[in-house]
Amino acid sequence: MRGLLIPWLVLLLCAFTVQADEFALFTVDVNLKGAGVDSVNVRVVCGPSPGLDVRFEITVDSTRTFTVPTAADGEISCVLTASPVPGQKLTFLGDGGSVFEADGPGCHFSGVGGGHSNFCQIQVENKETRLTVFKHWIGTSKAEEDVAVSLDCGRGLSHPTLSVNKGKPAEWSLVVNDEDGFLCSVSEAEGESYTSDVSDCEALLILPGAEEECTVVNTKVVKMIEVFNRYGLAVMILAFMVVGGFAARRAIP
Repeated sequence: MRGLLIPWLVLLLCAFTVQADEFALFTVDVNLKGAGVDSVNVRVVCGPSPGLDVRFEITVDSTRTFTVPTAADGEISCVLTASPVPGQKLTFLGDGGSVFEADGPGCHFSGVGGGHSNFCQIQVENKETRLTVFKHWIGTSKAEEDVAVSLDCGRGLSHPTLSVNKGKPAEWSLVVNDEDGFLCSVSEAEGESYTSDVSDCEALLILPGAEEECTVVNTKVVKMIEVFNRYGLAVMILAFMVVGGFAARRAIP
């Protein structure tokens, strides 16, 4: 009985080996280095024969393994790509028994043969989207105090209040996952010594990966008491001089 069983085991092992040599194994890993992404749509195209074109979805921080039929009389090439994700940068890393060609988007493997095992990692990282606000003063040449500015982009998003001044811009880093972007407006704290014009910073369209900027203009307001404090002494001296001159003339016979 044992003598009959061993040949059958050898045949099964040989059959499994032959079947395994007709396929190449691929493992795809999606690594999230940012935020705001749940899954990535992956496409696998192999050729020339037998041709293969499949698509599937992989959730972030997970792995998908699959096999690809190879050519019995030669080698094939396979390219793994992912659909663009708004506001995200995709980076592809590859390795394995086939030749990984890092000369284009996606994981490109050439010389794919039966029994090869290949690995492709897709790294998903937030594109940096920035909004910079500059300050311009009118009516003053001296250094003014910083002014607080706030950002409102709706959508339930909150952003920190920042300080801005001439030569000291305020800058926000934003996460934009909507390919159409969204609108943001900048407002400024009111002050008694200046008027504020934020029209350049209203209804700004912020697109993924963009670097937007705008300028808030402040006009210095000079109050009457400040004018008097600045010029009052000179006016008083001039007035005394005029009155003194008239008095001196009248005193001369």
